[in-house]
Amino acid sequence: MTRIIFLSKTLCGFLFLLLTPVAMIAQDLGGKDIFPSFSKSIKYPALTPDGNYLIFIAEEGSNGVAYESFRQDGKWSDPKPFAFVNQLIGETNAEVGGFSFNHDGMELYFHAKIQSSYFSIFRSRKTKAGWGAPQQVKLPAPADADYFSPAISCNNRTLFVLKTKPVKKPGDACKELLMFEKNQSAEWTPMYLPNEFNIGCQETPFFCADNNVLYFASKREGVLDKSGKKVSDEDYNIYYAYRIDINNWFYPVYVDELSADRNNLSPTLNSAGDLLLYVARKKSSAPQKIYATSPPAGKEPTKTFVISGAITDLYSKEPLEAGIVVQDAVTSVTKGVYQTSDEGRFSIILSRGSFYKVDFSRENYSHTFYYKDLTQNVERWAENMDVTLFDNVNLELNVYDNELFYPVSPQVKVTEAIANQIIAKPPVNLMKGKYMINLPIGKLYKIKLESDRFNPFTTEFDLRTDVIYSLFEKSVELEAARRQITLNVKNRQEESVLPVNVEIVNTRLNEDASVLLSNNSDGKPVLSLRTYDTYELNVSKKGYTYFNTSLSFTEIGSETIDIILDELTTQTKMVFNNITFETNSAELNAESFAELARIITLMKDNSDIKIEISAHTDDVGSLEYNARLSDKRAASAVNYLIDNGIDKARLRAKGYGKLQPLVPNTSDENRAKNRRVEIKIVD
Repeated sequence: MTRIIFLSKTLCGFLFLLLTPVAMIAQDLGGKDIFPSFSKSIKYPALTPDGNYLIFIAEEGSNGVAYESFRQDGKWSDPKPFAFVNQLIGETNAEVGGFSFNHDGMELYFHAKIQSSYFSIFRSRKTKAGWGAPQQVKLPAPADADYFSPAISCNNRTLFVLKTKPVKKPGDACKELLMFEKNQSAEWTPMYLPNEFNIGCQETPFFCADNNVLYFASKREGVLDKSGKKVSDEDYNIYYAYRIDINNWFYPVYVDELSADRNNLSPTLNSAGDLLLYVARKKSSAPQKIYATSPPAGKEPTKTFVISGAITDLYSKEPLEAGIVVQDAVTSVTKGVYQTSDEGRFSIILSRGSFYKVDFSRENYSHTFYYKDLTQNVERWAENMDVTLFDNVNLELNVYDNELFYPVSPQVKVTEAIANQIIAKPPVNLMKGKYMINLPIGKLYKIKLESDRFNPFTTEFDLRTDVIYSLFEKSVELEAARRQITLNVKNRQEESVLPVNVEIVNTRLNEDASVLLSNNSDGKPVLSLRTYDTYELNVSKKGYTYFNTSLSFTEIGSETIDIILDELTTQTKMVFNNITFETNSAELNAESFAELARIITLMKDNSDIKIEISAHTDDVGSLEYNARLSDKRAASAVNYLIDNGIDKARLRAKGYGKLQPLVPNTSDENRAKNRRVEIKIVD
């Protein structure tokens, strides 16, 4: 199989080291025994990424005993029995080992025989209550084979394990190295490893925090050290390999600097890459001990960036268990998926060379996004940050009239769209037209607004997406409910009178409402009037009388209003009941001015007419008194017209008293009709 390998600048530097004369690169790393007074033989040490906690197995009896130790101020505490693993050893009566910690040290991977006659891979998660029950890691591999020494990557997407090799002769115990990657369905799938990784027998793999450097122990024939001396094929020695990308590797390199002792095994490093622990024997009869050193030059992992902190609820301040997804901010490729502890703590490790987007979230909670550019060197390689998430938002709803832009206050009903259930907390009316609605995240909501004056309005508000803000503002413009009015304008002979001038005024708002006017296909004026508003309608045409009325409606619908406009002749007479006077007085009331203004318009539009303004009374009072009063009232109306620009030569005042009633004065209603002002065309 042909392999194409691309070399980065860093890797070219590594090859330079390999090709440099031995005298130039000789490095005596030695190694310090971290437990000099601990006399038992040690295997399977595992270090948490922060470099401050260590577990291992000490040989005692047939299966050994687990120990733990803590580092503070550079010193390791005396090893104490590790109860969780020791309980597993006792329950299974078999070896438990091959330990590996995940990115934050809250998950422990290991091999064990649990309810099976074969070794399998397990993981356990640490909580406030202690280490949880082991969960088997499902690998796409035969169930009748032994698997050992899991090494999990710090992005939780790569897993190395050992599998027993077929033996050539009785007594052989040899293992091969396998690699798995997690697919989009979170299932482990096998990946290709070059044959050079499985020459001889393999042991104790460790995948560094940069997700590129792999250390493992191997027993191989025909290997020479840097001085040209043959390396013992009876002992395990440590090898280094660098992954170029997911499918390409530099082949393993013998780490001469860590191989001065017997059986060098179990390399493990902290995430900072400045502390390397491994197991070795100084003499064949001596116990295996844990030694601390630093990685050899040219074989150290690349630097990583650590983000750590806590996630809490924004409102209650309580810690939250949450998920963390790391993506390449440019390509959106997922780089790692993580989980906080049950106390809301997190620590994630990012490799250099990418621009990252980190998404903190929890089901039915908000998201918080954090961006970090590691394509260039940064000043600090660790950062502490606390994150707050929330499970509900406030929606500020502003409701307006879509034409007048006045705030309106309809009834607001909010339901969960899928379940069709009314929300628990009703909307709060802050002021006219402004509502505050509290909504839990993770659901689709339907908001319905209803009012007698406006058409019903329904909108949706979707909180099933990535929510990052706790306050939203939404403006809704309501359309007024309307009644369609068609004006059928005719003369006395039932003939259509078109076109005509139409004036419409919203008297509630004292605003011109001519924008509501249109024409139908027959050319007839059509008005679209808002319900619950009042209007003043004027219809006029040059050479004709005019029409005036008030309109108001409480229901939507449509109707036609018949309007008669008489042609202006000497036979034309118009009655005005809206021109009124103070009791027993000729002084005009204020409500008369609107009607008189329409007469002024009529006179200006028809400049060739002369009119008589006549005043009439009811039958209350003497004939002489009513005659004098009506004369004065007619004169008062004429004087108003003259004062407003109408030539007095075109006007004549005449009072008729009670001599010309419209209807018999037999009731208060009829008497009101007889108290009137009329216009008569005289020329």
